[in-house]
Amino acid sequence: MLPIVARMRWIPALFVLLAAAPTAADADASTGTGTAADADAGADTAADTAADTAADTAAGKFGPPPKIAVVVAGDPDETLRNTAAFIEQEAVLAGLQVPSDPALRAAMRGEPSTGEDGLETLRSIRRSLGLDPTKDHATYQRIGLIAGADALVVVRRQGATLVEVFDVAAAQFYEGVLEFDSSSPADRTKFIDSRARQAQLRWSQPPPPPPPPAEKAKADESKDEEDSRAKKRWKKAWPYVVVGALLAGGVTYLIIDRRNDPE
Repeated sequence: MLPIVARMRWIPALFVLLAAAPTAADADASTGTGTAADADAGADTAADTAADTAADTAAGKFGPPPKIAVVVAGDPDETLRNTAAFIEQEAVLAGLQVPSDPALRAAMRGEPSTGEDGLETLRSIRRSLGLDPTKDHATYQRIGLIAGADALVVVRRQGATLVEVFDVAAAQFYEGVLEFDSSSPADRTKFIDSRARQAQLRWSQPPPPPPPPAEKAKADESKDEEDSRAKKRWKKAWPYVVVGALLAGGVTYLIIDRRNDPE
């Protein structure tokens, strides 16, 4: 009897151990929950990555950078030329493109020619730029097309040294003028880069659609109606015009004949 009683003392301890041990179902549930959480986390990461990639693509980070050209308006003294060259270097360091021909870039800054480089026409066009940039849009656009640029960075002096950006495709200046002396390199880079990217996108925009056929037909119809009215008015008025001309001729003849009569 004593051995049996001794063995029965271990029965409560066995029940306690069995109750504390996890079942297979609990283990499976725990493993499944962890796997699902990991899958959700991976899906969220992939979605975030795709969204960031789409945003970068829309911002033009994966496309070619915009191309700019720096031009000096007005008298190209040494200070303005050096300022233009410095801004060009800042743009290149920021990842923007500039014309590959150094002679062309020098001509746009107003530097004197060192030989026959075929850029006299460009120099002549640059010299025609006045102090009021709003009156030279066609000239700025022509310079931009020669340089193959999306945007022109215009450096000019009006009291202070001013920096503006011209959209070549739209043939107009962007709003805002930056003072070179009071701006930092980060300010100038942001000012030029944002406008140059907008100018680059403008080339890819589709041209405006042609007028609808109905509107064109309506315009042609109104023109035909006006021509028809003019013909009708002339048909009604031409007898009076002839009579008036005859009367004027008769009166003129009588006056001349009267003057020739000695009496």
